[in-house]
Amino acid sequence: MSGPFDDKRMTMLVEDDMETMVTLGFFLVTPEGRTRKNRSHFDSDEAFIAGYVQYAEDFLTRYGPKGAFFSDNPKLPHRPIQYVEILNEPNFHYMLPDKEGVSKAHTLAHRKRLYAKILPATYEAIKAKWPSVTVVGFSVAAGGRSDVPFVADTHKLNPALGASYDVLSIHPYSKPAPPEAFLIKKWGGWANIDCLNEIRKIMAASGAKDKAIWYTEVGWPIPPADGGHFKPPRAKGPFTPIQLQAAYIVRLYALSVRLGVGRVHIMHANDTDRFNGGVFIRGTGAWRPAAFATQTMIEAMPHPKLLGAIHDGADGLYAYRFDSDATDKDTTPVVMAWKVLGPKTIELPISGKNATALGMLGRRTPLNVVDEKVNVEIGPCPIYIVTAP
Repeated sequence: MSGPFDDKRMTMLVEDDMETMVTLGFFLVTPEGRTRKNRSHFDSDEAFIAGYVQYAEDFLTRYGPKGAFFSDNPKLPHRPIQYVEILNEPNFHYMLPDKEGVSKAHTLAHRKRLYAKILPATYEAIKAKWPSVTVVGFSVAAGGRSDVPFVADTHKLNPALGASYDVLSIHPYSKPAPPEAFLIKKWGGWANIDCLNEIRKIMAASGAKDKAIWYTEVGWPIPPADGGHFKPPRAKGPFTPIQLQAAYIVRLYALSVRLGVGRVHIMHANDTDRFNGGVFIRGTGAWRPAAFATQTMIEAMPHPKLLGAIHDGADGLYAYRFDSDATDKDTTPVVMAWKVLGPKTIELPISGKNATALGMLGRRTPLNVVDEKVNVEIGPCPIYIVTAP
């Protein structure tokens, strides 16, 4: 969650037993209403950093472990906030806005210097009082490869920065292209997978080799014609057809397991911020295909563990073999397969004599098994080959 935070929201979260990461975006509630603070509201970098650190401490004093919220509400379960993200997209305008007469290059350099100081200051303050809280750093906007230079340069400014976060987070938007894509821009090409590898090298050089990487914001907005809440010119594009939105989300989940990305936070639950990326319809809560696709994936693989890659991207073909439930020793493997551009009929090895193709939205089709192999037609919408002993 991001934005202003209050007791009403916290009550909802603890009653629903939600494990929540909160992006601490420096929102304050004043008698006049809520307000967002940034560097422009302070006379110096030092004053801004001190103000933000105090904001983070005040938040956890209220909602963190043994927070005042729980002593004020003794009948509610003690489910404190255990994950906090330090600012949102600091390489963009949220922490330090653009200023007329100041070049973008100068402003970006200032943002890097500022974040190289504010992250360790906040981390140290949080760990001193709440050592069990996981501190998620960076949350950098990654579209167009903007994440790599920001992460690299802040670590150069503070070579010990790897000790100032528990998790490094990025926002790997590729809209409207799929998550596996290599995108061509006027200035060159880039792919999220390549950026991830570069960031891992930067982390390793700073002593953070074994720390997790999370995707804390990512998504694909659908067009108004497919039911998107926001209409042009308010709607943020470019858009992805609603069926492909569903396919891209579950494909990203599978790729994240393959790439060792610990968590994926889809933007959003429903359409907001002029972004038609919700998996539920705003106002009614009705399910979009993305929600059904996620449900099907959970049904097929409730606790997946990657066992190996049958196809790993050559010719746009992906097929991964998963232990469907790593918490249950009696489950059989599941193969998840798709082709970025399809359809195409392929042969896949399986374990067992009985197999069913489970479509992205839950349709089941029996398969003919010959010598522990099946022939299936695949395309952009993934299928799961579910076997029985």
